[in-house]
Amino acid sequence: MTSYLGHDKPRQIFKQALDRDMLHHAWILAGDKGLGKMGFAQQAAHFLLNSRNRPTGFSDIQDDEAGHLLAAGSHPDFRLLRRGAKSEKEEKKARDQGLDALEEHELARNIKVDQVRALQPLFQNQASISEYRVVVIDAADDLERAGANAILKNLEEPPKNTIFLLISHMPDRLLPTIRSRCQMLRFDPLSDEDMRTVLKQAAPRLEEADLEALVVAGEGSPGRALKYAEVGLAELEGIAREIIKTGDQNNQLKSDLARKLALKAATPRYRAFLERAPSLIADQIKSSDAPCSLTTIEKWREACDLATSALPKSLDNQAVIFRLGSLMGDIGRAND
Repeated sequence: MTSYLGHDKPRQIFKQALDRDMLHHAWILAGDKGLGKMGFAQQAAHFLLNSRNRPTGFSDIQDDEAGHLLAAGSHPDFRLLRRGAKSEKEEKKARDQGLDALEEHELARNIKVDQVRALQPLFQNQASISEYRVVVIDAADDLERAGANAILKNLEEPPKNTIFLLISHMPDRLLPTIRSRCQMLRFDPLSDEDMRTVLKQAAPRLEEADLEALVVAGEGSPGRALKYAEVGLAELEGIAREIIKTGDQNNQLKSDLARKLALKAATPRYRAFLERAPSLIADQIKSSDAPCSLTTIEKWREACDLATSALPKSLDNQAVIFRLGSLMGDIGRAND
């Protein structure tokens, strides 16, 4: 369960609204990916559904009837909407191993309108065993147009004692009519200190050097940092920083980095490095005492464009990484 470190404000706003009997029927949990919005939604749902034994506050500990039913995915007053499997092959894998076992490319592009329509039986009767019914959408950004319009109807005429929690990484892209019917809860990046605490709890075997590298790479998002930890990004970032520092004029480091990410088995690491590389270059530019030249900005933009287009265009992994390394080396030398 995601820690609440750094998220006291949204928790207090939500709980105060409930205590004052002013709880809005729909909330947008807004912020970057990996900040803990789903963790908040899970604990808010537990808090609302645990009407027989209402806790004094949100808690990681959910050793009660509501918690057990939520963990089993069988609470009659709770629904979670998220993207399903892309095809029958992935659906079978999801049935056998659970939806969380699917990789990003195995998931459907959107949350379908039929998934939203399947909520309607929940609203036709009173809550079964709780005071509230709770619907979590992870993420509302993934709703297809028809699905967004279908959920809008529920927000416009909310079923009694039903709370909607819409997780959004890009709330500005939601339909204005959806935003206007929801209370916005914003989640900010965690401090470095809170990041260290969360990462130590989630990955206690991390070495200190890797921990510090992940704190920087995570940029306040424990989810992002943990994803990087899973693929061993700290090692790759170390090589990249050495390229920036030395310029790597003999291309040895760039070639080494490219070889590590060229194989098909390295795809998760390759994806993570593509996501991180432009930020590494931007960090170098911002930390330099030298004036930022037009050439430097153009190289950063090239790195961003290359990292963004590499997967959709199926560009050669080794060539992409070597070029990104070359851009890092050029910027490192320019800022010496």
